[in-house]
Amino acid sequence: MNLTYLLRTCKLFSDLNRHDLEAVEQIAISKEYRKGGIIFREGEPSRGFFLVVAGAAKIFRTGPDGRERVFHVVESGDAFAEAAMFMDTYPAMAEALVSPTTVIQVDKNGFKQLIARDPRLSFKIIGTMVNWLRQMRDALTDLTLKEVPARLASYALSLPAEPGKPIKVNVSKTTIAQMIGTTKETFSRVLNRFAQHRILTFRGTQLRILNRARLEKIAGGEEKI
Repeated sequence: MNLTYLLRTCKLFSDLNRHDLEAVEQIAISKEYRKGGIIFREGEPSRGFFLVVAGAAKIFRTGPDGRERVFHVVESGDAFAEAAMFMDTYPAMAEALVSPTTVIQVDKNGFKQLIARDPRLSFKIIGTMVNWLRQMRDALTDLTLKEVPARLASYALSLPAEPGKPIKVNVSKTTIAQMIGTTKETFSRVLNRFAQHRILTFRGTQLRILNRARLEKIAGGEEKI
């Protein structure tokens, strides 16, 4: 598939004109990974940032106890590792969650030259980094101040949804448990409680919010179950 077309499907470059896209294309390559494929490892020299054009990837670190802490899941249209543009090494790992996962790697040095010539790209990169920092701040607040049901409620409310329709979740329940800082067993118990109270169900890849008002109260700490 045409690389210029793939670049345009990503939010970071969606409003660039053809000339600008072709300039980015000169410093970009497309790569495909199977589920479990490592896109980069923590401590590996930073060689650029990435755009997901199909599939999904998780950004995570492994603690001393061997447990994974998932910081973020990136899906089609999203960029990741932008901060590594200004770092010598990657601060975490990135792994493909589904087969196939297709990413575009944008060369670090080449992109720095582009943004030096075009301030618009600088502002877009800054914008995505600010958004990422906000997400990390919110995730840290949830982990330190909220109990597991409130964390799960916050996660469910963050998903894009259409009224009356189920939400398709492309990542495993194990990954979601890691994202909200709990075990798979605790996650399953909390899901059962949500289902029993007819607040939320999660079967297969389909998540349904049955009572958004109560879910919002749980996420905000106004109600406990």
